[in-house]
Amino acid sequence: MAVDSSPLAPIAVPITPPATLDLSLDSPAAEPRLKIVLVEFLPSGGMFQFTFLFGEALARQGHEVLLLTGPDPELRSITPGFEVVELFPTWHPNVDPGGSALRRKARRLGRAALLVESWRRAIAFIRRVHPDLAQFGELRYPLDSAMLLLLARRSPETGLVDVAHNPLPYDVNGRATAVEKTGRLTRSLLAAAYRACDLILVLGEGPRTSLLTAFPRLGRVAVCGHGDYSAVLATEQAPPPSSAPANALFFGAWTKYKNLPLLLDSFELVRRQLPQARLTIAGPVMPDVDLESITRRAEQIGNVDLRPGYVPMDEVAALFAAHRTVVFTYTTVNISGSVHMAYTFGRPVVATDVGSMRDAVADNVTGRLAAADPAAVAAAMVEVLGDPAAADRMGAQAQQHARSSASWASVVDKAVPAYRAAVAAVRR
Repeated sequence: MAVDSSPLAPIAVPITPPATLDLSLDSPAAEPRLKIVLVEFLPSGGMFQFTFLFGEALARQGHEVLLLTGPDPELRSITPGFEVVELFPTWHPNVDPGGSALRRKARRLGRAALLVESWRRAIAFIRRVHPDLAQFGELRYPLDSAMLLLLARRSPETGLVDVAHNPLPYDVNGRATAVEKTGRLTRSLLAAAYRACDLILVLGEGPRTSLLTAFPRLGRVAVCGHGDYSAVLATEQAPPPSSAPANALFFGAWTKYKNLPLLLDSFELVRRQLPQARLTIAGPVMPDVDLESITRRAEQIGNVDLRPGYVPMDEVAALFAAHRTVVFTYTTVNISGSVHMAYTFGRPVVATDVGSMRDAVADNVTGRLAAADPAAVAAAMVEVLGDPAAADRMGAQAQQHARSSASWASVVDKAVPAYRAAVAAVRR
């Protein structure tokens, strides 16, 4: 679907849905297929990948799905009943040209204007298409919450769903010590937006508890889980962990809650027992991380390979294959997509036992959980790096988990009954 995505351009969407979709409400089936619009404003990165794979799994189970996103999306659909629509004038989140502080501030203001225009297009599209459900990802900014409230008023016939990846959005732009955004405006608008949703999906029991603790008077909340990445990555060729040397990988955005200083302190202790071990840190650098400090510390320790910047999907398989384990020294976490990516490649993880990490990691089964201190993390890393047989055993369990209970089919099996209940409530 060709849509003008120039900044603040007039919206250009069809009055009727795309010809590939049959949006008739008539169906003889007892449980008719659902018409679902997924909205992910940014066309690449972990949130986009999650939404794309969710939509593909929904379409494979017979539902009709549109994913609205920005220009040149990272993934494109060939699944019948699932279409990716380049509707928004947004940007790729992990491509940052840098520049002076003044230039970065101007870029943020420009992106805020593009986000306003993207929400305008999303609301207009949903009002024209009249889907059963419109599903959004994380409400990152007060603007997102305010615009979802506007959509709820303007499209009361459409069920609204939010996937609360982080019940309280993380602050990855500031240098404050707090991980979650705690501003009064953010909290109040987010609470109102959650109440306006007909369904909130969370990725595990831990996030569900966090959501209901912070916002105790919410309505329908359901746990759907997080799927694997086998649909877009050639996992059948993944070699066993023992085929890689004693290399550890950190994969994902470099941001303060992922605690890279703890990772480096731990690896320094690992090298005392395994001098040949290597550590790779790969992913985009967020504004709340001091890259120069990380670089200096890595040089002091040695055998640390820094790979700042977004890793294209066609390079991910080789990156994981070259490492025996994947390490996550988070300060807190709800559910990490990077853990599920490690499992997809049959890699055991070493992770700090914080937040909801136990929802994703079974200790001594799919990896090792450790206290959030350098000695404990180092001991767990040495156990996996120094014992190829143990790494293979846990890696095989991790991959089996990804293919069964963490499959996208299992996610959809949990989500669809909650969708139907939400749709029924809207129609009542």
